[in-house]
Amino acid sequence: MARAQVTVPLDIPNVRVLKTEINAQGDLIITVESTKTGTTCHRCGRWIDHLHGHDDWVSVRHLPVFGRPTYLRYRPRRYQCPICEEHPTTTQRLDWRDVGSPHTFAYDEHLLLQLVASTVEDVSQKEGVGYDAVLGVLERRISAEVDWSAYSRLEVLGLDEIALKKGHRDFVTIVTARLSPARLVILGVLADREKESDHPHRVL
Repeated sequence: MARAQVTVPLDIPNVRVLKTEINAQGDLIITVESTKTGTTCHRCGRWIDHLHGHDDWVSVRHLPVFGRPTYLRYRPRRYQCPICEEHPTTTQRLDWRDVGSPHTFAYDEHLLLQLVASTVEDVSQKEGVGYDAVLGVLERRISAEVDWSAYSRLEVLGLDEIALKKGHRDFVTIVTARLSPARLVILGVLADREKESDHPHRVL
């Protein structure tokens, strides 16, 4: 008897799925490869497309699928610059992951939404990721201001202060908007050093 199957979109640009499997811990492992050709040379800034091998395999956390922790597994491509002296190589930068991040951008966004009306420790335990990994999401997303131009209509805004360190009065503010009853989006993460009354809702 054939097993029933469903297709779940990754919503990640420029990748091809090679294989899916479930490991001994029950995690879903999706092996992918980049379909993007080339990258920017880290030394001269030119676009380069001469493939020069691959880095080691990398696994990054992605959005859960049917409640299972999900990881994308891939080998980053390296490209060689024909212009720079000594022809250095550069690892391809991807559109869906920050360099050095253990998560995809989509999973970072997921963790930020989980932090609304919660704490770093609660989200760490609920998602099964390290406390420092959740803090890393906040620190990567801190910016000086919100890009309001990306939204044409905002009706309900939320401001949630999140403590960066246990027992310290060092906070950032997550700015959210409800675009529809079912859709909450992150507008920005702001460094927060203002007085307490500036923000109506605190999460400690």
